[in-house]
Amino acid sequence: MRGIAVYTSLRVALLAAVWLLIQVVTPMRGLLAVAVALVISGVISFIVLDRTRDKASAGLSGVFRRIDERIERSKVAEDFDDEPVGSGQGEARPEQEAIDQHEESAGLEDRDESAAGGAGGHRDDGADRQGSGDDAEPREGQSEPTR
Repeated sequence: MRGIAVYTSLRVALLAAVWLLIQVVTPMRGLLAVAVALVISGVISFIVLDRTRDKASAGLSGVFRRIDERIERSKVAEDFDDEPVGSGQGEARPEQEAIDQHEESAGLEDRDESAAGGAGGHRDDGADRQGSGDDAEPREGQSEPTR
C-alpha cells in the first residue's frame, strides 16, 4: 500500500509542476492548460516513474491475491459445512422421529375405527348411530347403553 501512495503522490506532484510550468511559460489558461498538463505529465511519468509504478503494481497485486485467497478459503469452508455428517440415509432427527410416531399412532386409531364401522372401508364417525341403539357397537372406552 505504501508503493501506491508514493506513486500517486509523485504523479500529482509531477502534474502540478507541469501545470505551473504551462501557466508561467505559455498563454494557456483554464481547462486547456489542465488537459495539456495531464498529457505531458503522463508521458514524463511513463518514463521517469517506471520503477515506482512497478512497486505500486506489485503491492496492489498482493492485495488482490490475499482477497482471492480469502474467498477460496471461504468457499472451501462453505463446502465443508454443506457436507452431511454421517451417511445421510436412514438417520432421522429426534424431532422428525416424534412427528413420525405421532402420525403412525393417529393412523392406527383411524384403522381401528374403520374396522369397527363395518364393510367397504366406510368410516363410521357415529353420525348414523344416533337413532339405533340396539345394533350400534360401543366404541372403545365407552360403556354399552343400558336398556
